[in-house]
Amino acid sequence: LLAFVRTDPNAPKHKGISVLLIPTDTPGVVRRPFASMCDGDEVDFNEVFFTDARVPAENLVGGLNDGWRVATGSLGHERVMLWMGYVDLLREMTIDFSPSGALQRDGYATLVMDAYALRLLGSAALARAARGDEDVPAQSVLKLLGSEALQRAGEDALHAAGPDGLAARAVTAPFAALNLDSHYRGWFDRYARSFAATIAGGTSEIQRNIIAERVLGLPRN
Repeated sequence: LLAFVRTDPNAPKHKGISVLLIPTDTPGVVRRPFASMCDGDEVDFNEVFFTDARVPAENLVGGLNDGWRVATGSLGHERVMLWMGYVDLLREMTIDFSPSGALQRDGYATLVMDAYALRLLGSAALARAARGDEDVPAQSVLKLLGSEALQRAGEDALHAAGPDGLAARAVTAPFAALNLDSHYRGWFDRYARSFAATIAGGTSEIQRNIIAERVLGLPRN
């Protein structure tokens, strides 16, 4: 587990935070998985409880009270790399998409354009990162574009699939008996999981604030 803990209660909110690596088998650490509507055979979410859990000082990541720098740096690197996964998902949905009407063709065209735009912006950001240039606004643009494109694609695909797209991966009954098209199996899972993309790692609202302040020069208030 990667934990951001307060190590100086008297420091300002962005100071006094440290990062600790906590093994899941540490005495006092209890992990309880809980299912969501997206889960089939695997569970993605857990509740974690700490009761008098202690870890050695050597598990400190970065310096003492240097957790904010570690957190922002980790998120920045994640956003530079995350677009690759988004493009892969969009490409997969592009292949699966079967447009059969004007509205569906519009959604398909938007999906393809989003994938190309994300790949171009992501490649440029990755090249800058390789040179050691940290471009926080570009990272936020990538996160915002990729996560919201994923949501749009999921919604359009679900509309295209119709009722057949509502079948979750966890459905165990034969698809023939349910009179469903197995091609669309699991599309609801993609749609439901896409909502996490605009929350995890910094919400869309936070990304828009960063872009507004650092790119457009708008005031904080």
